[in-house]
Amino acid sequence: MQINTEDLEEIHQTAQEMVKGASFAGMDHVERVAQIAEQIGREEGADLDVLRAAAYLHDIAVPLDKARHYDLGGRLARGLLRDRGWAEEQIEPVVHAIEAHSRYGGPEPQTLEARILQDADAVEYVGAVGLARAIVRSFEAGEYRGNVAELPTLVDRLIARVEGSLHTARGRELVAERIAWLRQFQARLQAELAGEV
Repeated sequence: MQINTEDLEEIHQTAQEMVKGASFAGMDHVERVAQIAEQIGREEGADLDVLRAAAYLHDIAVPLDKARHYDLGGRLARGLLRDRGWAEEQIEPVVHAIEAHSRYGGPEPQTLEARILQDADAVEYVGAVGLARAIVRSFEAGEYRGNVAELPTLVDRLIARVEGSLHTARGRELVAERIAWLRQFQARLQAELAGEV
């Protein structure tokens, strides 16, 4: 699908306005996911325009409804793209990728672009950035209150959410690297908590 540069820039701008104030799913997260998705998409031969549009819009509903952001985000994106004059055959692949990107719900990804977006979001979910985002997310949800001794459990939950669930070879490689770093961090943290170092 061919999307003109002006449309992509306006989609990016709209996403930036909609995720403003989202602490763990702000534009910094959106742009990292878009970059990872594009990297994987180039290797997999995906439609990069669909990926870019879906990546920019994938978390637009987080400030409105974190629990069902994938579903609401798909509906919001459909309306935004219709308002821009997109044809339904252009809209649907973007909307499906948004609806299927989350590991917290939504349909199984049926297209290459949806699988890549889910993988890119998973890559961003783990590693150093993923851990920082998880701390903020857990703190906001009242699941974590700053007791450092609870972080190893948080790391286990992060890893369990994505390990073994990637769709692309590059996604699996990137997640494996980040999980390895998390395991090293976790081991060091546990050693420090035990007074061993």
